[in-house]
Amino acid sequence: MVHQLSLVSSIPHNKYLQTISTLQALTGLSQPQSISTYTLLTKPSYAFKPKFEPGKVNQIEQYYMRCVSTWTGQNVADDRKDIDILQPVIAGESNIVVRKLFTGDDNDVERVWTLQVSDIPIAGKNQGCCQQQIYESTLVHTHTSVEVAAGQGGNDAMDIDIVEMKQEEVKQEPVTTETKENGEEKNDVPQLKTEGDKPAEEKKDETGPSADGSDIMEIDAPKEEPATEASKEESKPASGIAPTPIARRDSFLVFLSDLGYEVINQYWLKGIRFFYGDIIIEIYKVFVRDDADLDGAAHGIKLKLLDESNQFQIKTYININKSTEIDLINLGVKELIKLQDALKNLFVLEIPDRMYMDSRVKQ
Repeated sequence: MVHQLSLVSSIPHNKYLQTISTLQALTGLSQPQSISTYTLLTKPSYAFKPKFEPGKVNQIEQYYMRCVSTWTGQNVADDRKDIDILQPVIAGESNIVVRKLFTGDDNDVERVWTLQVSDIPIAGKNQGCCQQQIYESTLVHTHTSVEVAAGQGGNDAMDIDIVEMKQEEVKQEPVTTETKENGEEKNDVPQLKTEGDKPAEEKKDETGPSADGSDIMEIDAPKEEPATEASKEESKPASGIAPTPIARRDSFLVFLSDLGYEVINQYWLKGIRFFYGDIIIEIYKVFVRDDADLDGAAHGIKLKLLDESNQFQIKTYININKSTEIDLINLGVKELIKLQDALKNLFVLEIPDRMYMDSRVKQ
């Protein structure tokens, strides 16, 4: 859990070089850090609808969850060159095609995922910046392609490897058998015997009921038919023939489904990051999947800008470990206000509308 203090802004595309030069002089970083993140937006699969009763307060709420990972940021359509955000992206003429995250040449893909759930920001008129609680957990997942039964399609509107899982047949657990000295098979499950039903051969050390039958229940035990040679041959797997493949549930999307979440959207971030003391300054553009030209993305996913005006989004934030560290929070707010005053002639840092940052699921 972190307590995040943030301010946001935006700049037009033609002010990008001026902004980068100013931040390089301010922070002293000639080579800012590159940002290439891929985010899955998920929501709970089952909505919780509490039963309202007089005198009872239900405060259980559900939230949308973000699953953030990294991507290569390479353009498959242009000899795998890195995407240059300095070049404007014209609507309808974008040739940015990125490699699919879950499919491709690599069968097993190990990725670091950060699962984030954020609360609505703190309300108040005298807030110097946005203050928000973020709960996150990081895990390393090895994504393996899921085998699909023949005839089932894996085509998905989002193209993120959401495939239909093959229904697993309900199989009874096989009964463990052990072989006697004479080659007959004996069931490992103890059989109940009646007075008149006595097997021809018994183990001497086997404990059972008394001979007169006074302490046993008279139950007709099912009789097993002797196995024939033909049935024994059918039970053995044919040599050289591979068994039927079973669907492997090791996809990250299947993991989310087992966790109780379903994917509703996805987006890509591409930009750069500066560090100014404890303040992190990010400048980026948001890309989404372009569904208008699916035929042109044979080798990957074609992207387009979410904001077709080519504006850059700016976010400055400080992460505090705990919300109870009041001194650090007050110090972080002062540092953000100082940065806001220092850059007011370049761009205006503002507090975002807290209602747009509410990630609670509406009941």
